[in-house]
Amino acid sequence: MAKRSPAAKAWLDALRPASRRRGMRFVSGIAFVLDDVYIASIEAHLVHPDRDPERLVIDWAVDIKPLAVDEILWAAFLPDVVMGPQKRINHHVTGAFQVRPMRIARGSREVGVSGAPDWDPVLDEFDRVRSDFITAHPEVADFAAALEQDGTRRATGQELVRTITALIAADRAAEAALVSDGATARGERGPMSSTVDVLKYLSAYAKGPEAYAAFTASLTPTHNLQVHHESQRSTSTDLAREHHPGRIGHHLSSMDGTDPWAVVLTARPPAGAPDDHSTSLYMQAAGTAEAMVLEFCRPGGTELGAGSVRSVVGRPNTGQDPPGVEIRLPRTTERIAQHEVFTADEAAELFESFYRTDSIADGYLLRPVEGYLADGTRVDLRDTTT
Repeated sequence: MAKRSPAAKAWLDALRPASRRRGMRFVSGIAFVLDDVYIASIEAHLVHPDRDPERLVIDWAVDIKPLAVDEILWAAFLPDVVMGPQKRINHHVTGAFQVRPMRIARGSREVGVSGAPDWDPVLDEFDRVRSDFITAHPEVADFAAALEQDGTRRATGQELVRTITALIAADRAAEAALVSDGATARGERGPMSSTVDVLKYLSAYAKGPEAYAAFTASLTPTHNLQVHHESQRSTSTDLAREHHPGRIGHHLSSMDGTDPWAVVLTARPPAGAPDDHSTSLYMQAAGTAEAMVLEFCRPGGTELGAGSVRSVVGRPNTGQDPPGVEIRLPRTTERIAQHEVFTADEAAELFESFYRTDSIADGYLLRPVEGYLADGTRVDLRDTTT
């Protein structure tokens, strides 16, 4: 951050008392006013044009938004976050998770570098602009209508969140859900950091309590994705089937037999089911992007004397195809038949199918290699095909 000149610092320091004399509030360099519907703020920056120390220019901007839009965002996206009254007010202005306001005016004013700072002309302009906007748009519905007037360009994530929350606040929830769902279908995202995008939260919230409850239930992880490396820390990520597939294809195509050398996608046991080897359900790949072995483990196998069975995946093979392809692993190699060798692209399709269905895609053979009892005892099942 560039160091402020003494003149610029003196002016900025004077903004707080000047705004408070008018009954305004002040937080983090921003002066603002609350009423029953709106929060309006003014933010100013001071610069020396052309680095001329004898000249000082105030660049200011006025923003406004209904208080309700932040409240809707917080109810949908941060329902468990508790904020006290003052923190809640401040977060309308400076919070990390807030709706970006509408900018309704901006301007510049050159001021003297000597003498006492005088903010009254700028604050008078703020009062005028704020009053004119509220007179023309007294209710949240009017604010939502004002947002719709500029439909000539594609909205950013911040603008989408503003429009959707404004529509909900204006009792136009069905339209808000359509805007959110349409943006999501086009691959657009909101600005908030979350594994599941904020637009999905707002869409569910707009559809009512039952839809929102079903949505929040769907956030419960259904799978775990592990990526194993030889020379760096392995990673583990929880995934929820209805919302994101993770970057499975990317991880598979990055495999080089060392970093990373294996990818494992595990389905979580159903609610109430024991979390032991009797419920083991996963797909794993090991090797390189050009040549890898895929294995699929699922519950069952009582006819083989096991509670779950891990098998090598292969394509249909009508002829003799003895093991002869070496799959490179960090410390060893594994020999499999040619019809059991996969590239990253085909493996990604199988992983995606497993992620969506918890089963192996049709048309593939399974060669059991190992079974497990509930307590983890291993059962050798080599030389069996299903």
